[in-house]
Order: sequence, then C-alpha cells, then structure tokens
Amino acid sequence: MPLLANVSGTAQSIPLGEPDFVMLECALQSQYQSGAAELVTQSQLVEKVLALPLMQQQFASLSPSQVAKRFAQYAEVKAISEFAPVDPPSITPKALAADDTLFDTMLDAMSQLRIGTHFAISFATDGFCAWSAQAQDFIALSALDVMVLLSFGEGKSISEILTTKAPLGVAYDTYLARISAWHQLGLLADEKTNIAKTAPVLTPFSTSTTSALPIPAKWQDALTEDKIPVYFVPHMENHFPLALGVLYSALIAYQDGALLDKFQFVPLNYLEPNALFNGPYRKFGAGVWLFSNYMWSIDVNMQISQAVKQYSGNFTIHGGPSTPDYQQACEDFLTEHTSVDVAVHGEGEITITEVVEALSAIAKPNTPHKRDIQADNHALAQVTGITYREAMTGRFIRTGSRERMKSPDAVPSPYLSGLFDEYQGRVEAAIIETNRGCPYGCTFCDWGSATNQKIRKFDLQRVKDEITWIGQNKIRVMWIADANYGLYDRDIEISQFIVDTKAQYGYPQEIVVNYTKNSTWRLVEIIKIFSDGGIIGQGIISIQTTDEQTLEVINRKNIRTQRYDELAQAFTNLNLPLSTDLMMGLPGQTVASFTADLQRYIDMDVSIKAYPTQLLPNSPMAEPGYMEKYEIKTDEHSFLTSTYSYTPADMQRMNALYDVYVMADGYSLLRYVLRYMQWEHGVMAGTLLANLLDDCQAEPDAYPLLTWAVRYFNEDKSMPSGWASFYQELYAYMCARYALTPSSPTHAQSALATVISVNQAAMPDDALQYPYTVDLVHDFVAYFTQNAAERLPLESFGPASMTFTDPNKLSIVDLNSAQYDSHQYFWELHSAVARPKSLAEFAA
Repeated sequence: MPLLANVSGTAQSIPLGEPDFVMLECALQSQYQSGAAELVTQSQLVEKVLALPLMQQQFASLSPSQVAKRFAQYAEVKAISEFAPVDPPSITPKALAADDTLFDTMLDAMSQLRIGTHFAISFATDGFCAWSAQAQDFIALSALDVMVLLSFGEGKSISEILTTKAPLGVAYDTYLARISAWHQLGLLADEKTNIAKTAPVLTPFSTSTTSALPIPAKWQDALTEDKIPVYFVPHMENHFPLALGVLYSALIAYQDGALLDKFQFVPLNYLEPNALFNGPYRKFGAGVWLFSNYMWSIDVNMQISQAVKQYSGNFTIHGGPSTPDYQQACEDFLTEHTSVDVAVHGEGEITITEVVEALSAIAKPNTPHKRDIQADNHALAQVTGITYREAMTGRFIRTGSRERMKSPDAVPSPYLSGLFDEYQGRVEAAIIETNRGCPYGCTFCDWGSATNQKIRKFDLQRVKDEITWIGQNKIRVMWIADANYGLYDRDIEISQFIVDTKAQYGYPQEIVVNYTKNSTWRLVEIIKIFSDGGIIGQGIISIQTTDEQTLEVINRKNIRTQRYDELAQAFTNLNLPLSTDLMMGLPGQTVASFTADLQRYIDMDVSIKAYPTQLLPNSPMAEPGYMEKYEIKTDEHSFLTSTYSYTPADMQRMNALYDVYVMADGYSLLRYVLRYMQWEHGVMAGTLLANLLDDCQAEPDAYPLLTWAVRYFNEDKSMPSGWASFYQELYAYMCARYALTPSSPTHAQSALATVISVNQAAMPDDALQYPYTVDLVHDFVAYFTQNAAERLPLESFGPASMTFTDPNKLSIVDLNSAQYDSHQYFWELHSAVARPKSLAEFAA
C-alpha cells in the first residue's frame, strides 16, 4: 500500500488510496499555481475536489466532511499547508510530449512489470513526478498516471492493469504507450529474478548408501519389539543433525552392538513434533529421548521435552553446547526445566552409551505408553560427565569430569553408516568435522573449554569419503565444523578434494568454515583453491577486536594481530575476497575502541561483519567469578548489555555506529567519499560516520535522504527518488559540514564531485543497462590505486572514463533472497576499484 510520508521518518505516514492522489494533485495545483497571490482555503479546496469529474464519477461516495478531514491529515504531516503559503517544491519535472520518441517502441500488453527499486512519487508545482535515472530528470505525472504506476508489482500483466483501470478513464492504447515510455525511462522495470523461484526445489531427502548398516532407515519399517525405544529429536529440517547422528552411531556400535538386544533405536527421520508423537511414539511407546541443545535449538527442544514428560514413562537426556556445565548454572537449568532427567557435559559419544546402559524398563502392558523407563542410580553415579536428577529424592547429583575420547574415529561416520539415508527433511546443508579441539581459550567461546584444547584429527580417508557422500547426494552447502580450519597442511589437500568433488558431481557449491587464527599462507592457498574451483566462499579473519585491553580480558593475546594484517595483504595481492568478524560488547571494550576497530579495517579496505556478544553457558566468560569481576550484565537472550568498561547507552551507540558502517562502507553508499575525505581533508572515516549519525539524529529533516540511508537503507535496500537526489544531498552535506567550497557553480570541476559521481555509478540501478560508463573530470582509478605513501591529490589527475559492470546481477535479482551464508556485502557494482567478491550464488 502506498504511503504519504517524508523519507526522514519524522512525520507519521498516511496510507493512501486512489482518491488521495486526485485530492493531493488538486491541492498542489491550487497552492502553487502560477500567479497565486494567497493560499487557497481548505473549504475552497474541498469544493474544487468534489467538482472534479473523476471524483464525481468514481468517488462520489466521499462526503465534504470526509474530504475536509483528509486535507487536515495532509496538513498534519506537512504535505500541504493549512495556514500560509509555503515554498513550492523546487522540482520542475519534464513532461512527456505526444511526439516523444519514447512512444515509438511499444511493449507487449501481456508483459509483467514492477515499479523500479528506487521509485518514489515526489511533489511538483503541478502535481506529481518521479525520478528517471535514464533521463537524469524528474518526469511529470498526473494523478491518473500515479494510480496506474502503483498498480504494478503484483504479478499482473499490463493488459490486466489497463482493463482494471478503464473505469477511471484510462484509455487503453494511450496508456500502453505511456507504460512503454515509463519502462524505457526506468520508472517501471522487468520483474526481478526471484532466487527462490530459480533455485532447485528441495524435496524430502532419501538415498541409499552402499556402506549402510543393515538396519531400518525409516521408522515405519522398524518392527515393534519388546525393547526400549530410543528417540533422537532433530531440531532443523534443512541440516543433517550431525551431533545426533554421532550419538546414534556410538550407541549402535557400543561393544559390538551390545545395546541392540535391549534397546530399539528409532531411525533418524525428520518429523515435526506433532508427527513425532502421532507416528513413532504411538507405535513404539515410552522410551529414552535424546536432545542436543544449541542456541538456535534449545527453545524448541525444551518445548518438546516438556511435551514428552506429559506422557508417562519417558526419560530425557539433554546435551550439547547450550546445556550448562557450571555447577550452579546446571542446577538452575534443571530446576527451571523439570522435564530434564540427565544433563550431559562435554563430549557425549561415550557418556551416552553408559547412561543408556544404566536404564531399564518396567512393563506396563495395559497402558498407552507400554512401559516406565527407570535409571539405576548406582550405575548412573559411576558415569562421569553428567548431572542427573535422582528419581526418589529429586536431588541433583553431579559426577566427575569425563575424559575426552582418545580417537574421534572410534565412533563410525553417521553419513557412511547410512543413518541419514531417509532423513526426509528438505536438506540444504551437511556438517563434517576434519578435526576436533581448539588450542585457544578465548573467554567468550566454549570451544576451547569444551574440548580441552588438544586437537585430534579424523582419519583423512573418512573425511574424503564424507565429502564424496555429500557431493553424490547433491547437498548444496557444506559446513566444516573445525575450530581452526587451515591449521594443518592436509587442510589444503582437503580443500582441493572438495573442489574436485564439485567438479565431478556439481556439489557442494558453498563452504562455511571457521578459519584458523594464526595462519596466513595456508588460508590464502585454501581460499584461492575454493575461488578457482567455483566454490562460494571467502576469507574470514575472526579478529573480534584489536584493542589490547580487551584482548587481555578475553584471554586472546596469544593470537597475533600481525598475522591478520599479513593475511589481509596477501588477499589484496591475490585479489581475493576477505572480510573480518568483530564482536560488540566484549568486556574491556569501549565506544572508542570499537570505533578504532572499524577505522582499522576501513583503512585496510576489509569488509566487517560485527556481532553482539552473547554469553554462552559453558564459556569461561559465564564462570560466576569472571562475571562478577568484569561486572557483566545480560538481557533475557543472554546478550551482554553492559560491563565494567561500557554502559547500556554505550552498547546502543556501538550498535548504531555499526549500522551506519554497514550502510556507508559495507553496502558502499559512502565507500569512496569516506576515503577521499580521509585522504585529502583529514576527516577520519570513523569520525565521519559518527558525525553523520549525530547530525541525522539531531536534524533528521535537514538532509532527509541521508537520514533515510542511516535509518532504513540496510533493511529496505532502496533509495526513494533515485541515487542522483541522494548524492546531491550528500554533496551538499559534505560541503556544509566540512566547509568545502565548490570550485564552480556547477561543481563540474570539483574533485569531490568526481568522487560523488563514482560512488553514485557504483550503486546498482534497475533503471540502467550494464556495462555502464561514466566520464570523469579526474582519473579516479589511477587516484584510488596509487601508492598510498606517495598519494597525489585527485585534482592532479586528468580526465578519464570508468566502467561499471554487474556480474552478480544485483540490479535484476531480488536481494531479499540471499545466499545461504555470506560475510560479503553483495551490493556495490564491479569496477576497477571495487572490493574483490566471489561470484554470488544467485549469479552462478
């Protein structure tokens, strides 16, 4: 629904219907008509509107009081003035003449169009207008034009729209010609490519693994036996549940299948909770339920666990990173979640076999649940690595710590054992491990503490066989769940094997990894392999922060920042994509230190993705003494809100600064302006971002399109009225804010104007055709790529042209459908100075 609003968001928006356009047009023409000596009164406006033929023919049901009330609403949001003449709109739009050559080319009446991405209706002295990037001018529109234009975008053909609008007086042939002209001008565009429509339709996963164990793959095929059923509760449909698969594999492999005589392991099939209860549970009855809790799954897991306990006889076991390990936290967890019988700490493969072995059943043949599951408390007390609820007393019993498995290969691969062969979920991703462990002890992370730091490798052939399985089964995305991929030479071999697998089977197409912290050359080689092999991926340096005080507090000083700098330079030299992760809200951090981190990576021209710090229950940061020492406070979702080094207001400021960064440098709306102002006027990028944020908050209507960019662009991905108006505002803001004097009235010779032109041309626009070339007063490519140590001012460079291309189809793709997981900002068009990007999935 169209809205009447100012782009800065300072006035309440008003939903508009078709009569509104007739009334607004009349008001604009009456207020700003040539020679008008005084403002037309509201009562006169009401009379004029109601006398219009279109109002009488189509909207005769509107009473004078309704029209007057609507005019009052327009005045309330300052769309029109109720008291005194106001300055007329400064826009003088171009009217389309009847003999315009734009009318020579007619569209097929069955064509389906949409409103251009940056389309917006603006007020002009005679009514309405809209910006055309093709004409580089505003195009005049009547109220009827606006009604027709705003009808596009719902999958209707031109013919359908014109037929629908015929009662308004829309002449079919006349408006077919107008629509064709608007299409050429870019006001209307072809429908965007919808990734969701072009991507392969995912179907319930089913395969047949040659090395599969001779056990049922579907719960429907499993016989009802007098055994204790063990249920595995998957939490995501589009991922194979690796953790549950490993537990399943450990249980059936335990002592050469010793548990199979007593337990029936229900096949790993994805089912919604209701289907789980109405299907397998109804068939097999009460049993043992296994949950693997993560940040993204714990809420739904606890709901299912609670539902399980509504049925008599069931026994629940919870493990995973979000099952608390610290004693008090675990007891609080068990107190809050009375449906949990056993909490498993650390690695669960061996622990689960011993816990399950300690369980038995008391038959209840005449009941729906068939049996009650009970634990041998004496046997449970001998199982290390758990906290359990003693059935008789309700006491919490915590056992000793569990030693890690000596070899992770002791548990067979769930992929190669066929445990996921009938998963039945619409699977998009598979997770593998090539090693397990982390040598670092960063306090915000539970990886090093959970695995006790020593790294153990999986057999290389097993890893390759799992990758082959993923390729053969056409799984698009592969997660490598190592803490430090690229730490070993063999990771290069594995990377090449992934690329070779894609070459043979077409899959996997995208890799998601956690790269090593203290390596340079291996990581560069790995990313080069992925890039050359057409794998979607990019170098990611998980820097988190470079602030020395914060690094000390979070126990990360053993990760050398110098290595990251070396890595960034290596990626630059090879023209490979690189981004960095930062964390907001680490203890020790301040607004100043976070701004310094932003500045550092702007200077290195490395894209930044920043994430709020979340307190993981098993991380060193969650240890009570640590939390007390650093005064850590969190919200209801465990995100840090304040520490000894920053206040809640500081945290809000960091979030706001990051949002402005995302708009300005991530999506590149100010990418070249930021660097020019820093290089030639000494305005540091971090300072400019902070000033822009403060100015748009203090006076949002002073530069409304800048305010729109700061407040809304990251979500909306559009610029109302087009890029030209935005960059004209930006030019004016820079000149006023930093006392820059334009070198001529037209700004044609201004160095800043050259930078503005480049930044504008780098923005995708569905009204333009690519490649797109701009002529520049100064050679910006030579300026931008010159040796930084000997940088010459932009005005010293002669004229040149610059070409922009769209290899990622950004101007025609619906960016609301993005690739699976990306640290890259797919927005800026490609040019000789654009950041390196891997080919986006939607352009492949």
